Amino acid sequence: MLHGGASGLIAKLFAVLMSAVSLPLTVRYLGKLEYGLWVTISTTVVMLAVLDLGIANTLTTQIAMTNAEDDQPRAKAYFASAFWSTTGICAILAFVFYGVWSLINWGHLLHVTDPVLVSHTRGAVLAAGLFFFASMPLTLANRVLCGYQEVHLSNYFGIFSNFLNLVAVIGGILMHANLLQLILCYCGAGMIGNLVLNAWLLFYHRPYLKPNPRLMSTRIARELFKQGTLFFLLQLTGLVVFNSDNLIITHYLGPDQVTPYSIAWRLISYASMLQSIMIPSFWPAFTEAYFKGDIEWVRKTHSELVRKTLLAVSAVALCMALFGRTLIYYWAGPAAVPSHALMWAMAGWAVLVSATTNQALLLTAVNRLGVEAGAAIVSAVANLVFSIFLVQRVGAIGAVIGTSLSFLIFMVAPQEWEVRRVLSGRFLPKRNGQEMKEIAEDVLSGTSV
Repeated sequence: MLHGGASGLIAKLFAVLMSAVSLPLTVRYLGKLEYGLWVTISTTVVMLAVLDLGIANTLTTQIAMTNAEDDQPRAKAYFASAFWSTTGICAILAFVFYGVWSLINWGHLLHVTDPVLVSHTRGAVLAAGLFFFASMPLTLANRVLCGYQEVHLSNYFGIFSNFLNLVAVIGGILMHANLLQLILCYCGAGMIGNLVLNAWLLFYHRPYLKPNPRLMSTRIARELFKQGTLFFLLQLTGLVVFNSDNLIITHYLGPDQVTPYSIAWRLISYASMLQSIMIPSFWPAFTEAYFKGDIEWVRKTHSELVRKTLLAVSAVALCMALFGRTLIYYWAGPAAVPSHALMWAMAGWAVLVSATTNQALLLTAVNRLGVEAGAAIVSAVANLVFSIFLVQRVGAIGAVIGTSLSFLIFMVAPQEWEVRRVLSGRFLPKRNGQEMKEIAEDVLSGTSV
């Protein structure tokens, strides 16, 4: 866990450094309008990640459980089933995406009137979407490494991928690329990074995991989809909460208003940097400890995690609220500077996210997703309603206020109630390791395609 956290810190600091270099370059190169389009397209495409139906996150938990039992055959079946299920889903979704893309008036949707820019924007959306669907099955390699508690290896490849992205952006700028060409450079670099990671994992590090189609099990696929449904709902609500603001602001206020909002959001997100880099290490550790019955370790570790992360995030968020505008002015230029009120609202949001993240981490690790999913759905709907209403009346700050209100009212209390039930030991699994292995052997011997 320490190795995963330390490497995650290094990876995050490297990402911050890469962002510190690339962000002002792209803002100054593209200008306020085109950079707003860049951010809107990239964040909207990321929203499509939920369409894997929660398979990737389910795979992390299942790999952690097979690792606890040292069950390689079961791990092979889980990865093969996840890989080919995700590949099939992505092939269908890419076809649907193309059909929907061709029907939308992107200039009207994104408030763009210049015909040349409209053409570049349409092409950028298509390129980003297709690259994303092609890359989605490859991202499962990161989930496998997390499940094996080898988060540090995933982080090192993340550093490599971020470096490729920076090289691609700088190369595009030096070649005087337009918005479409810059998106192609960026997405192509990400694809190369994913291919390198998969080649290393499947041909060197854990070659037994090669996703042979004959290992795909219909029973395991059903299990992945069943567990993944709740993850899908959580991801779907998460994308509404974390990625809809840019679309709402673009539609009602114009893409130029996205730039200060998105940069303030990115800066304040660094308040949770230490917490976010530790989550991939704590997740499989909580899973292994809980399913082995070590509830005391889970209680103690979760309590310490909550206390320390809230203190750290609050301190950094306060500093961001006080000095963030000055930092943004010198970092990204005058066009990107948000209002004082927006920075303080973002700081409060960061603290709220820290609290709910700790709750969600524990519930996810121990497969107690029902209450979490229900609260997230209600919160996401409320977030859309609040944000749309407030943005039209108070401007961009209404988006973060609406998001904070939805979390505070509909998310915090229900999740805390479920967390307390988990920590009481109420849901400790009754199956022992031998029974779990017998189930796995039945899956592998009787239901493979």
